[in-house]
Amino acid sequence: MPRRFNEGKALDAVIRHIEQRDGIRRAGDGRSPDDAADPDPQRRVDYVVTLGARLYAFEHTGIEPFDKFIEMGEHNRAFFQPIIDRFKGRPGSESWELMVPIGASTGLSGRQLRAVQKALGDWIEANVPAVPVTRYGDRYQPLSRLAPGTPFEFELYRRSFDFLPGGHSELSNQLHILYFASGDVQSARVVRLEKTCDDKLPKLGYWKRSDGAKTVLVLEENDISLTNHQRVFDALTDAEAGRTDIPDEVYVVGTSIEPWHVTCLRRDGKTYYDDGERFHEVDPKTLTQLTKR
Repeated sequence: MPRRFNEGKALDAVIRHIEQRDGIRRAGDGRSPDDAADPDPQRRVDYVVTLGARLYAFEHTGIEPFDKFIEMGEHNRAFFQPIIDRFKGRPGSESWELMVPIGASTGLSGRQLRAVQKALGDWIEANVPAVPVTRYGDRYQPLSRLAPGTPFEFELYRRSFDFLPGGHSELSNQLHILYFASGDVQSARVVRLEKTCDDKLPKLGYWKRSDGAKTVLVLEENDISLTNHQRVFDALTDAEAGRTDIPDEVYVVGTSIEPWHVTCLRRDGKTYYDDGERFHEVDPKTLTQLTKR
């Protein structure tokens, strides 16, 4: 489910990864020119710090597949939470997954919203026995319906973890909401990353020219349904095409589930496709909030 972003901790996650990878440590000079409102707007990057013998300048941005995605996600969270709670803590070792349009709850409010919640919950309860149970990792066999009183189509899946020791997983005994979107999501992603480049890269370039800083762009994603690192890298490559101010290093920090994951998309001439620097785990509870956001 989409949530707000975690700038300060996402930056700390990347810095810790660089420290561990390169065997260096940060100095005590870390600061946020953006928080301090540097007199020169072009110097207001999110964070600067010396790592080893080199100054680094960081810019962070949360990425969403298309405009108003986060807003839709927040509305969906309020809409689906009572349904999730209704089926929480069931016996057994199954996970139920409801695949819905990202705009499922758009336009629903008040009495209508509550009526649709009840109709959807009642349908799941009455029809889930008819959904084939799929062993985790095998091909899904969903049951797809437009339920009476529900203004959107959906697919319901059941998957089993019986093969695990004790038949248990942290995903068991819960209803999970997943999303799909119509239209060309990847093109919309490119457009949003083009805006990110326009907003962020000139400031990083300023620090590189004036202070010799190594420049780092940190992209945070918290969408488990429509976003993956390969798609982000491909979209970023298109968005950066023709630019002369691309940063030295680019990372994606995935924060939709714990532990978080840090993946390097590009550095030292290597990219996501030919470098093994992917999905390094980090516990967000161990991270420091480096900025006010």
